[in-house]
Amino acid sequence: MFRATAVRLSALSKRTRRVRVQLLKDFPMFNLYMGQVTKVKPSFMRNYLHNFNGARYVMSESDIDLELLSRSQARDTLAKEKSNVETKTVDRVEASGKVSPKKTSGNADDKTTRESKQKREKPKGILEKNITIEDVKIPGLEL
Repeated sequence: MFRATAVRLSALSKRTRRVRVQLLKDFPMFNLYMGQVTKVKPSFMRNYLHNFNGARYVMSESDIDLELLSRSQARDTLAKEKSNVETKTVDRVEASGKVSPKKTSGNADDKTTRESKQKREKPKGILEKNITIEDVKIPGLEL
């Protein structure tokens, strides 16, 4: 009696199998950047990353280009530090803005004018318009 092999054709094996790759180019649309070592689906590697020398397979730890990896890690830490500095400066500005009451009243006026401009500029969507049966003309339908 013939027994089909379920492992080769199962959706689970295709869903869980990943390959390790190191990126040689930036792919911002996939949120993948040069030097990064990551696990991706084999079809994604074949169809997108491996084309035009965009990435390479990593079979062992010795296959990883350490120079590219260190640049990638340095870029990541720099981006994290930059975002931390930005949040700290925003917190300081908010704290200083709350101390003086004159600035808050001016900001409130600015906010109301911005909101009114947005309301005027924002076009109504299809569901927000008042459509009646007189506005809609259906050929062959007579009321």
